[in-house]
Amino acid sequence: MTTTESMVKNLINTFEKDGLQVIQANCSGFENPTEVEGVEPDVIWWNPHKELYHVGVVADSQSISSDLIKQKILTLSKLMMGKGSSEGERLPFVIGIPPEASNVVDKTLSENNISSQGNTQKIIL
Repeated sequence: MTTTESMVKNLINTFEKDGLQVIQANCSGFENPTEVEGVEPDVIWWNPHKELYHVGVVADSQSISSDLIKQKILTLSKLMMGKGSSEGERLPFVIGIPPEASNVVDKTLSENNISSQGNTQKIIL
Protein backbone atom coordinates (compact mmCIF):
# COMPACT_ATOMS: atom_id res chain seq x y z
CA MET A 1 0.00 0.00 0.00
CA THR A 2 1.40 3.41 -0.98
CA THR A 3 1.65 6.30 1.47
CA THR A 4 -1.14 8.12 -0.35
CA GLU A 5 -3.40 5.07 -0.31
CA SER A 6 -2.71 4.56 3.39
CA MET A 7 -3.61 8.20 4.11
CA VAL A 8 -6.80 7.87 2.05
CA LYS A 9 -7.75 4.72 3.98
CA ASN A 10 -7.22 6.54 7.30
CA LEU A 11 -9.37 9.42 6.08
CA ILE A 12 -12.10 6.99 4.98
CA ASN A 13 -12.08 5.30 8.39
CA THR A 14 -12.42 8.66 10.15
CA PHE A 15 -15.60 9.59 8.31
CA GLU A 16 -17.23 6.17 8.07
CA LYS A 17 -17.59 6.40 11.86
CA ASP A 18 -19.75 9.49 11.28
CA GLY A 19 -22.12 7.55 9.01
CA LEU A 20 -20.78 8.88 5.71
CA GLN A 21 -20.79 6.49 2.78
CA VAL A 22 -17.70 6.31 0.55
CA ILE A 23 -18.76 6.76 -3.06
CA GLN A 24 -15.29 6.85 -4.68
CA ALA A 25 -11.72 6.81 -3.37
CA ASN A 26 -8.11 6.52 -4.50
CA CYS A 27 -7.82 3.29 -2.55
CA SER A 28 -8.07 -0.39 -3.48
CA GLY A 29 -11.60 -1.69 -3.24
CA PHE A 30 -13.16 1.56 -4.46
CA GLU A 31 -13.85 3.15 -7.83
CA ASN A 32 -11.44 6.02 -8.57
CA PRO A 33 -12.93 9.48 -7.98
CA THR A 34 -14.45 11.36 -10.86
CA GLU A 35 -12.75 14.57 -11.93
CA VAL A 36 -14.58 17.65 -10.65
CA GLU A 37 -13.97 21.02 -12.32
CA GLY A 38 -10.62 19.84 -13.67
CA VAL A 39 -9.24 18.22 -10.48
CA GLU A 40 -9.65 14.82 -8.89
CA PRO A 41 -10.42 14.51 -5.18
CA ASP A 42 -8.96 11.54 -3.29
CA VAL A 43 -12.28 10.66 -1.61
CA ILE A 44 -15.94 11.43 -2.25
CA TRP A 45 -18.45 10.62 0.50
CA TRP A 46 -22.24 10.85 0.66
CA ASN A 47 -24.12 11.96 3.75
CA PRO A 48 -27.55 10.33 3.34
CA HIS A 49 -29.10 12.28 6.24
CA LYS A 50 -28.22 15.71 4.86
CA GLU A 51 -28.22 14.59 1.20
CA LEU A 52 -24.82 16.21 0.84
CA TYR A 53 -21.57 15.14 -0.80
CA HIS A 54 -18.26 15.58 1.02
CA VAL A 55 -14.90 15.71 -0.78
CA GLY A 56 -11.40 15.15 0.50
CA VAL A 57 -7.76 15.20 -0.53
CA VAL A 58 -4.62 13.93 1.14
CA ALA A 59 -1.08 15.24 0.86
CA ASP A 60 2.22 14.31 2.44
CA SER A 61 4.89 16.80 3.53
CA GLN A 62 6.45 16.87 0.04
CA SER A 63 3.30 17.11 -2.12
CA ILE A 64 1.49 19.66 0.08
CA SER A 65 3.46 22.50 -1.54
CA SER A 66 2.82 21.32 -5.11
CA ASP A 67 0.76 23.36 -7.55
CA LEU A 68 -1.53 20.34 -8.07
CA ILE A 69 -2.47 20.09 -4.38
CA LYS A 70 -2.96 23.87 -4.13
CA GLN A 71 -5.24 23.75 -7.18
CA LYS A 72 -7.22 20.87 -5.66
CA ILE A 73 -7.66 22.84 -2.42
CA LEU A 74 -8.73 26.02 -4.22
CA THR A 75 -11.19 24.22 -6.51
CA LEU A 76 -12.71 21.59 -4.23
CA SER A 77 -13.17 23.89 -1.23
CA LYS A 78 -15.55 26.08 -3.28
CA LEU A 79 -17.93 23.39 -4.55
CA MET A 80 -21.66 23.64 -3.81
CA MET A 81 -24.53 21.18 -4.04
CA GLY A 82 -26.44 21.63 -7.27
CA LYS A 83 -29.65 19.82 -6.38
CA GLY A 84 -31.59 18.11 -3.62
CA SER A 85 -32.44 19.26 -0.11
CA SER A 86 -28.91 20.70 0.34
CA GLU A 87 -28.94 22.67 -2.93
CA GLY A 88 -26.75 25.76 -2.69
CA GLU A 89 -24.89 24.51 0.38
CA ARG A 90 -21.09 24.43 0.23
CA LEU A 91 -19.72 20.86 0.19
CA PRO A 92 -17.72 19.90 3.28
CA PHE A 93 -14.06 19.71 2.26
CA VAL A 94 -11.43 17.70 4.15
CA ILE A 95 -7.63 17.81 3.87
CA GLY A 96 -5.80 14.83 5.34
CA ILE A 97 -2.14 15.51 6.11
CA PRO A 98 0.74 14.40 8.33
CA PRO A 99 1.63 16.66 11.29
CA GLU A 100 4.65 18.18 9.54
CA ALA A 101 2.44 19.56 6.73
CA SER A 102 0.04 21.36 9.06
CA ASN A 103 1.63 24.83 8.84
CA VAL A 104 1.74 24.75 5.04
CA VAL A 105 -1.98 23.89 4.87
CA ASP A 106 -2.84 26.61 7.39
CA LYS A 107 -0.93 29.15 5.29
CA THR A 108 -2.64 28.08 2.05
CA LEU A 109 -6.09 28.21 3.65
CA SER A 110 -5.42 31.62 5.21
CA GLU A 111 -3.90 33.22 2.11
CA ASN A 112 -6.89 32.17 0.02
CA ASN A 113 -9.62 32.99 2.57
CA ILE A 114 -10.73 29.37 2.59
CA SER A 115 -10.92 29.05 6.39
CA SER A 116 -13.56 31.77 6.52
CA GLN A 117 -15.91 29.74 4.27
CA GLY A 118 -16.62 27.39 7.16
CA ASN A 119 -16.66 24.16 5.17
CA THR A 120 -13.00 23.10 5.38
CA GLN A 121 -11.56 20.70 7.92
CA LYS A 122 -7.91 19.73 8.37
CA ILE A 123 -7.33 16.18 9.66
CA ILE A 124 -3.93 15.10 10.93
CA LEU A 125 -3.33 11.51 9.81
